[in-house]
Amino acid sequence: MTDHKMSPLDKVETLRSELSDTVHDLMHEAKPMMDRAAHRATKRVSDLAHEGMEAACHGKHLLEHEARDASEQAMHLIRREPFKAMLIAAGVGAAAVAVVGLMTRSRAH
Repeated sequence: MTDHKMSPLDKVETLRSELSDTVHDLMHEAKPMMDRAAHRATKRVSDLAHEGMEAACHGKHLLEHEARDASEQAMHLIRREPFKAMLIAAGVGAAAVAVVGLMTRSRAH
C-alpha cells in the first residue's frame, strides 16, 4: 500500500512503530556505554566512601592522641601544683554551673 492510500490512523501507527523501533535500537546501542558509565560511577562512589572512612579513622586516632596528651599534661600539673589544679577545676566547675544556670533561666522565660 502506498502512502497516499493509507488512512491517517494507519500513518500514525506506522510512524509510532518506526519511532518505537528506532528508540529500541538506540537503547540497545547505548546499553554498553550506560553500563560502563554506571560501573565508573559505582567505583567512584565506593572510592569516595573508602576515603571518607580512612579520613574518619585518621581523625579518630588524632583526637585520641590529643586527648591522651591533654590528660597527661593535666596529670603533670596536678602532681606539680595540686593547689593550682584545684583552683582551675573549681573555676571550670563554677563557669559550667553559671552557663547551665543562664541556659535554664533563658528557657524558663
